[in-house]
Formats: sequence, C-alpha cells, structure tokens
Amino acid sequence: MSLPAGRLLQVMFFLLFPLWGHATETLNLWHSYRGAERTAFEALIDDYNQSQSEIQVKALAVPFGGYADKLSAALPRGQGPDLFIIAHDRVGGWASAGQTVAPIDRYVSERILRRFPDKLLDAMTFAGDLYGLPLNFKSPALILNTDLIQTAPATTDELVALARRHTERSSGRFGLAYSYTEPFFHGALMNSFGSGPFDRGGSLNLDSEANVRSLEMLTRWVQQDQILPDEPTSTLVTSLFNQGRAAMVISGPWMLGEIAPQVNYRVEPLPINSETGQPLAPWVAVEGLFLSPWSSNPKAAVAVMDFLTRRQSAEKMAIEGGQLPANVSAFEHPRIANDETAMAFRRQLEAAVPIPNLPAMALLWVPLENVLKKVVKGAAQPHAELQLLQRRLSADLARLERSRARGDGPVQMPGWLWLVPLLLIAVAIGLWRRYRRKLTGSWRANRTAYLYILPAMLGMLVLVFFPLIYGLLLSVTDTTVFNEHTPLWSRFVGLDNYAAILGDFHLWRGEGSERSLDFDNFYWTLFITVLWTASNVALAVGLALVLALALDRPIFGRSIFRMLLILPWAIPSYITALVWKGMFHPQFGVINQGLQVLGFAPVAWFDSIGASFFTGLVTNVWLSIPFMMVVILGGLQSIPRELYEVAKVEGAGRWFQFRSITLPLLKPVLIPAVVLSVVWTFNMFNVIYLVSDGAPAGANDILITKAFRIGFEKYQYAYAAAYSMVILALLFCYALWQTKVSRTLEGVR
Repeated sequence: MSLPAGRLLQVMFFLLFPLWGHATETLNLWHSYRGAERTAFEALIDDYNQSQSEIQVKALAVPFGGYADKLSAALPRGQGPDLFIIAHDRVGGWASAGQTVAPIDRYVSERILRRFPDKLLDAMTFAGDLYGLPLNFKSPALILNTDLIQTAPATTDELVALARRHTERSSGRFGLAYSYTEPFFHGALMNSFGSGPFDRGGSLNLDSEANVRSLEMLTRWVQQDQILPDEPTSTLVTSLFNQGRAAMVISGPWMLGEIAPQVNYRVEPLPINSETGQPLAPWVAVEGLFLSPWSSNPKAAVAVMDFLTRRQSAEKMAIEGGQLPANVSAFEHPRIANDETAMAFRRQLEAAVPIPNLPAMALLWVPLENVLKKVVKGAAQPHAELQLLQRRLSADLARLERSRARGDGPVQMPGWLWLVPLLLIAVAIGLWRRYRRKLTGSWRANRTAYLYILPAMLGMLVLVFFPLIYGLLLSVTDTTVFNEHTPLWSRFVGLDNYAAILGDFHLWRGEGSERSLDFDNFYWTLFITVLWTASNVALAVGLALVLALALDRPIFGRSIFRMLLILPWAIPSYITALVWKGMFHPQFGVINQGLQVLGFAPVAWFDSIGASFFTGLVTNVWLSIPFMMVVILGGLQSIPRELYEVAKVEGAGRWFQFRSITLPLLKPVLIPAVVLSVVWTFNMFNVIYLVSDGAPAGANDILITKAFRIGFEKYQYAYAAAYSMVILALLFCYALWQTKVSRTLEGVR
C-alpha cells in the first residue's frame, strides 16, 4: 500500500526535522599545553561539551616548538582552528598583516571584560581593537633560598648589598642569578626607569636616557659589584639555585617545577629601584584566547571564550593546572589565597607591564640581546650602542612598512605577466619538436629504466626543484611578514634585493671613536664564511690524513682506536655542538677550569671575534675528522703494497713514498671528499648557531646563519631568499672551478 505524495513528504519532514533542529557544530581549538595544564584544560573542554549540545569543541595539542609557525602558516590561508591559545605579544604583527586574528569587540559584553585587570586587557588590544580574552599570565619575580636569605630586599640597594654578602666567585657562589642578557628579564630595569623600548605613543625610543640608565645599572651589577654569573642561561640559573650556590634568582612560574625538592624557597615581588623610587616592573606575558577570522560561527567561539575565562574555569586551571589565572577573582578561592607562591606572583602583577604587542617588538629581541651582551662585557658604551640599534631597527621597520604600504594599495596584475606562461609554453613546444624523436625513441628503448627512476625524479621535483624555483621567484619580490598573504606578482621588485646585498660596500659604521666594522655587511659575512670554510677543511683533511696514515699501520689496538675516532660522527651534530658550548662556558666550562688548574687565566671565549671563531672551528673539526678519516683510510687500503716494496728496494724514503705514491693515488678519493666537505662546511648552520651563535654581535655569522636571521628574526622573507640564491650561486661557481681543476689534474696525470 503506497502513501500519497503529500503524506510521504510530511513523514519525511518530521523524520528529518529533529536532525536539523539538533545539528551539532564543531569548533576547533589549538593549544600547546602539556602535563597538568593539558589535563586540566581538556577536562574543562569536556565540561563545556557536556553542558550543551549545539556546539562541540575539539581541542588539539600542538607541540610548543612549532606552534606559532603552524598558526602563521595556516591561518592566513583560511585553514587552522576557530580558536587558539597563545601569548599576546604576536597580536600586533598578526593584526597588521591581516587574515590571522579577528577582533572580538562586538561579541564581548562588559560583564566579561570586568573579570580582568585593565593591563591584561590592554595586552589583548591593538590599534583600539580587542583581539582576545586573557586566560593566564606569567611574569618574573624574586625567588629566595630561605636557607640563605630570610628577608626579601625592599630596594635595589638592599638587593645589591645582600647579594654581595652571598657572592664568592672563586667557589662559584652568587648572591643573585638571572638571565640578565635576555631582553625579557632586562625589561624589569627598563620599565622602572621609563617607558621601555617605546615611548607613550608607541614609537621606537631605544636610545632614551631612561634606557641608557637601565643598562648602566646592569653593567654596575656585573662589572663592579660582580654579583652575577657570566654567560647566564636559564639552565645555569636553575642549576646554581638547586645546588645552593645562588641565594636569589629572578625567574617566573616556569622555573618552580624544576626546583629540587630539598631546596626551601619563597617567591617575593621585585624590589623598588633605588634611583627612581619606582618598583622593578618586569614584563608579563599574557596567554589569551584568540579568534580566527575564518571561523564560521564567531559568536559561538566567543561563548567558548566566556566559559573558559569564567571564575570556576579559572579556579580549575589554577588548582589543577598550576596556572596564574587572568580572571583575578579566582585568587579569592581559599586554596589559591592560601598559596603563598601564587599570591606573590599576583602581587607582582600590580607592578608588571605587558610585553608590548607592537609589530616592532618582534624585531627587537635578538638585537637587544646582542647589545646587552656587548655592554655588560665592556665591549661597548650603552648610549652609543643603543643609538646604533635605534638606527638599525628604524631602517628595518621602514622596509617592513614599505612592503605593507605596497600590499595595502590597489592590486592589479600587470599585463606583461601573462606573457610569462605563454613564453614557457612556447619554449616547451619548441623543445618537444626538436627532441621529440630522441625522447620517444629513448622511451621505447629504456621504458623500464625510466619507470624505475620515476619515483626519484618526482621526489627531486617536489623536494628540490619546486622549492628552488619558488625561492628564486620570492627573491625578486619584497615579501615580508606584513604582505605575505597578497598575490606574489603584486610584490614584484625585480633585482632590488640583489642590488641591496651586493651593492653594500659600507664595511664601517659610526664616526670617530664609535667607528667599528659593520658585521651585517654582506662582504664581511662572505669573508668570515670563506675563512671558516678554508680553515675547517684544511684542518679536518690534514688531521684526518695523519690519523688515517697512523691507523693504516699494524699498531696495537688499531680496531679500538678506529671505533673511538668514529664516535663523534655517530653522535648527532646538534648534541655535539651543545656539549662543546657548555665546555667553552667562561666560568663553569671544563676548558677554562682546566686552564686554571694549569695556572692560566680563564678565557672569555665568546667576547672576541678570534676566540669565538676558534670555538666553532674546534667543534666543526671534531665533527668532520671521522668522515674524512674513513674516506682516506679506505683510499690508503686500496693502494697496492707492492708499490711501496719496490720503492724501498730503490732506496726511497718515507717522505718520497708519500709524495710520489700515497698522495697521487689518494687524489681520486680526496678530491670528491674535499668538494663535499667544502659544501657542507660552507652551509654548516648547526655549529655556528648552537655554539657561538655568531658572537660577538653577529661578527662570526656565516652566510647561511645570516640568511636565517634576516628571514626569521627580521621577517624579510624575500631578502633572505635573495641571500640564499647568492649562496647557491657562490657554491655553483665553486663547483665549476673545482670541476675544471679536477679535469686539469686528470690530464696531467
């Protein structure tokens, strides 16, 4: 029996209507929490999902190391999450670039905003628009070893006096320890003297009197009072505190989980600056919830923000996740209010200053760190160095602003650009017509061979040729972080980047007594790169040849020596680099300790160009010798022994045998090995970046590390691409020269 058409439609409507009425929408949320934070946060997400059925939140934990880069890559292209959690300091750059983060002012009520202190809301605001809701905050404070110090200093004068009483440098004990060359920690001094690196209007003001005074105070603490360790790192600070060799440290809540159980400690707010009467005001990083501009349901996303920042949620994240909640009413909960550590960080928040979220801040971290390192070591004067940094950063900012202005203008594809694909098609057709018979004939004769190499050809196309062609195209644009989302052809600038790189002949900067080498100059970096490559290859080949000649003889324990000498090659290079960096530490490194035992003075390895160059040279030679030794040893074993026996009969000595037999017969092995070694050393990023980091102030950067800094510290992607193309051209020229030399040697032989 069949139903009438109208009745059938009515039944279908009532069957489907419940599904339509209760359709569930999914919102994706990205975060980088781990451990207790992740457990507490995901429990909150489950609570929200169970509290209603219309919206379901799917949380994804992304590894912290690549988290920000994944967001920067995905969001401008309309991909990625609806919501994400990240520190606030990137808001200005992302908002300026566009298509990464969306303002939420129209979705957020006054009731929600009243949960947070004004300074935390200011951290979420850029150019008058609110872009997120604060979730938690992290700022440094003073951490005391209560077995050594019971009463916290009230002023910086008291801090210095107390630290001097607990400092005994000869035994590695310090009254105060913190990473004072990191701008994040130096912010406490800068902000207590003035407004920090920017003036009240947001303009760069690095060379202000207030900032100069902050560097002068830090320099006194390091050079005159000598209360701070040399070359401080977070690992060193934690180690000194756990060993009872640091009475006070300046650090944040991230350090608390690393403090040894036997160490008794207490957290206190930083003291008042004795020179200004203002409290030391550390920078505070505010972690917030942000909205993607591509979210299909922004109201629902803000509703999730509302839930995650309410008092009950903040209390859960504080108690179970160990966070310092931005919703400060959570500090009224008895378990939090009775937590002396949490309440100390809450009091510190009153004086703390949010990290500026201006786009220029991203350019400031590394150059300011280099300035701090130079000044505290006495290699530069605060005022002159800050003036120089002000000029350099102003030029970098102007370059970024020009790219932004071009991206904001009307975008129209030039007519001549249509000729490029037509020209490529014409070239392809011409080549096909010319070589069609050869190609088709070769295909018929060698079809199986072509099928075998097809996967490798596809891999080369995707992994080598496509990035190479894209890098070449990128190098003729002015792509920066501000305009990377615009069409590539709209950023075309021709050969301007190459002209800027190769046409910079200003090797010196400054005037008079402040005149010094410009370590950012391409030709200085090229000189260091050539010197680095030549010295490494010469030493590695020479020492490897000596060791190979020794191991080629029947000496006792030869197998054991071979195994030991190959070990540096078996260990990952970055592990080896970090070990050598620790060994070269000026105060706690084993090399300087050995020098002191022998009666020599310790060396400040990273303070001068020569000493810093030496650290990288030693590390890289250590890494290079095993490969070269194995190659040479294999070549030696392939030489017929009869030749040496005949030479002995003829009365030839060892030197004559080496020069006339060993070396000529090793050339077929040595030449390819040297070519490979030159290319590898020329682009040896790990050792330079991890051991010396180009110290001092980038003087020992090679071309590849300089290109990295331009791209990922200055955010000038096209300029970095042009730099990379210049490196490729140099290596290509070297390969041509080496090929010509090899052919000449073969002809002579």
